[in-house]
Amino acid sequence: MHGPWWRQRLTRCPQAARGDVCRRHLRMTPATLAAALPALGSVLYMPLVVCGQDLPQRPCKVLVAAPELAPLLRVDWLLAASEIAPDGPREWIDGIDREGHPCLRLHLLPDTDYLGWDRLLALGKPISVPPPPHLRALDAHPLRFHRQRLYGLDLLRGETAARLSPLGRQLLGRIVCAQAGQGDREQGS
Repeated sequence: MHGPWWRQRLTRCPQAARGDVCRRHLRMTPATLAAALPALGSVLYMPLVVCGQDLPQRPCKVLVAAPELAPLLRVDWLLAASEIAPDGPREWIDGIDREGHPCLRLHLLPDTDYLGWDRLLALGKPISVPPPPHLRALDAHPLRFHRQRLYGLDLLRGETAARLSPLGRQLLGRIVCAQAGQGDREQGS
């Protein structure tokens, strides 16, 4: 086996059944998002774009400590979603850029601070926008975010959440499996 077990599921897992999804759209700046992320505790972070030279889209007072966190700097608004899946409830947030392209996904885990999750969503201003296109995760990382001030800028770091609960690890595997199934359906159509 190469790499963490959840990454292998991104490419080998069968399709998963999807239920009805409840969505709401919220305006959110990268700085506001970066300030709220550390309060979440452990989340599943999935970058949806390749980090390139065009990041960030606009100046902001936030730096990221690793290239895989660069999609956080593209966020212009959030799509907060929830569903009742065959294996239980799920909640996630898609970060969408100014052109309407998904750039990241954060999944709520049993180990996530639910009050921090709700506070993050309360910071967004409701907006009306068309739904984003379907997306495929490039990778998956169970992370804990940390923010520190550095010469007037916010530095955002992501640390691997090494201590997930058994339920958190199980849900992480199911989420990654469902994402792999969604990507398989998109490629087949």
